[in-house]
Amino acid sequence: MLLGRETVELPGALKGMLNFANPDSMPGQLAATTVSGAVETLAHKYIAGDNIQQVIKTIEQLRKQKMTYTVDLLGEAVVTEAEAKLYLDRYLDLMQQLTEASQRWSTVDLIDQAEGEPLPKVQVSVKLTAFYSQFDPLDAKGSEERVSERIRRLLRRAQELGAAVHFDMEQYAYKDLTLTILKKLLLEEEFRHRTDLGVTLQAYLRDSYNDLKDLIEWAKERGTPLTVRLVKGAYWDQETIKANQHHWDVPVFAHKVSTDANFERMTRLLLENHEYLYAAIGSHNVRSQAHAIAIARELNIPRRRIELQVLYGMADKLAKALVDQGFRVRVYCPYGELIPGMAYLIRRLLENTANPSFLRQNLEERPIEELLAPPESTELTNSTPANLTPSPIQPFTNASDTDFAIAEKRDRALAAIQTVRQQLGRTYLPLVNGEYINTLDHIDSLNPSNPTEVIGQVGLLSIEQAEQAIQAAKAAFPAWKKTPVKERANILRRAADLMEERRAELCAWMGLETGKPLGQADPEVSEAIDFCRYYADEMERLEQGVNYDVVGETNRYHYQPRGVSLIISPWNFPLAIPTGMTVASLVTGNCTLLKPAEVSSVIAAKLAEILVEAGIPKGVFQYVPGKGSTVGSHMVRHPDVHMITFTGSQEVGCRIYREAAELQPGQKHLKRVIAEMGGKNAIIVDESADLDQAVQGVVYSAFGYSGQK
Repeated sequence: MLLGRETVELPGALKGMLNFANPDSMPGQLAATTVSGAVETLAHKYIAGDNIQQVIKTIEQLRKQKMTYTVDLLGEAVVTEAEAKLYLDRYLDLMQQLTEASQRWSTVDLIDQAEGEPLPKVQVSVKLTAFYSQFDPLDAKGSEERVSERIRRLLRRAQELGAAVHFDMEQYAYKDLTLTILKKLLLEEEFRHRTDLGVTLQAYLRDSYNDLKDLIEWAKERGTPLTVRLVKGAYWDQETIKANQHHWDVPVFAHKVSTDANFERMTRLLLENHEYLYAAIGSHNVRSQAHAIAIARELNIPRRRIELQVLYGMADKLAKALVDQGFRVRVYCPYGELIPGMAYLIRRLLENTANPSFLRQNLEERPIEELLAPPESTELTNSTPANLTPSPIQPFTNASDTDFAIAEKRDRALAAIQTVRQQLGRTYLPLVNGEYINTLDHIDSLNPSNPTEVIGQVGLLSIEQAEQAIQAAKAAFPAWKKTPVKERANILRRAADLMEERRAELCAWMGLETGKPLGQADPEVSEAIDFCRYYADEMERLEQGVNYDVVGETNRYHYQPRGVSLIISPWNFPLAIPTGMTVASLVTGNCTLLKPAEVSSVIAAKLAEILVEAGIPKGVFQYVPGKGSTVGSHMVRHPDVHMITFTGSQEVGCRIYREAAELQPGQKHLKRVIAEMGGKNAIIVDESADLDQAVQGVVYSAFGYSGQK
């Protein structure tokens, strides 16, 4: 559908074939055989070349038009250190070959010098994340050390060759860490006095204006200007989707006009501080560029301190007009093979054809007054991000994950790990009928990444003590069954609030006891909170029952608790799964016993502490760690247990089904078994996928959780 849009330049015959609805038709089949070549042709419109030789030819054509360039290497997503090293090596080679080629280029005054000062004839653009495969704000120190070491090598070689280096900005999650690393690095004496370096800011980010103000103050301290490339941003869809998935404030403006307005105020701030930061204004919007030109002329800004930028293959007429105005124009030239560059190509096509795009509106022959109207937006003064997702009539609001790109939240989580470390080695006993009871058997729960570190000593229930727990649950059932649903639901809501208060601490326990990284532990806390609140809401809804009246009859369908339920939870989701299974059972009026996996018993003990603090009565909930083959099997077969909820291996799950199905002496009910058993899901990657993201997703899925998957 994208290729069929009027704003995408394709051969007319091919466009006609793409409009046929029937792919089995003769034109449809012909289109299928032709489209590969057409896409390659289209790619060459936006990608400067498949290899360095082609890029050099492209650059030489640009120079004939009095335009300079910056080269970006496509396929920068890295998942291994070998790829990160290759990325650096390819840039070192790229700078070398561009420098050798530049020696035969004649000087073009408009782009090669300014105010009597020669300008570098070679410039490359790089992305920090590609220098280190494990670049992550959660490991800010480690990321900074690895990346800085490699950037130093790049900058030293660039200085030897006389090449300029510009640092691109990427997704919002990396912004603060990227700026922090660059600010520290470029204050080092070795690089402090270089003016041939630059950094990018994205105007579609809500905090970009403040980032620019901070950068100006930093540049004053540095004492030597560098360039700020001001762009509008290329990841709008990704940022909004990701923010909505995690229930974060959306970091980008909701409306294109707001980005345009922010771009203009950032342009003025940047140009008013031209003695500290040089400006590179990157836009295909004629008004945005004209606005910058007007300010530059108003302030009489020296030509060294401003240049205008466009993307290769886009806004060619605008670029020529800017050259004719006497400004230095730099063309951003990505190069690389089509497959690694597909994500870039799709972003360019979307940008070119989006309804708010200046390029598209220009092709629609809108009135010139409309195209050049000042962008007006209330979002710049409204600190509350717009909700981009339409809500149902009665939405359930999920708990928000922690955005570890924000330093304050990241620091809180890391500090919690140190706090929890001070609590290691304590003893955790079973909770039976509201009392913690001593046991004869204990196990040490160990840190899987450091088996010498004891997280806690866990008391294991005996069969006799398990019998006591079941009888306590049986005795507590009649009163709990009659407890008003609102009261039961509010206990769950209090538990959810306690989990939110202790989010960082719970994450730390998961990391230390099961090896779960913070980035994966935090969403698990959110899931546990959601279970508590959602099941509380659902039980209040279910309490209303359903009327199924027919003429002459009054029929009412309602739910009632079954009795005693046994929860057997796994180690790999040590908080969310036991929470979900436990609170669902509790809020529906069942008395519940939680038997966790032995290696995650301390986290389950923390859940028990939260439920008790939230107000669960004695005997209604009991924490019963024990050997699965003995105590666990005894409870599964027990005639007073009505329901078993299990998550774990297929082998154990099938054994539970078998044992629960056998009617025991005195048992007057059939047991319910809910079992989620192990397996592997297929991953399907279709031909339209962004392969960089697909590879990263597959690797994360397979080897996340510290490789324990």
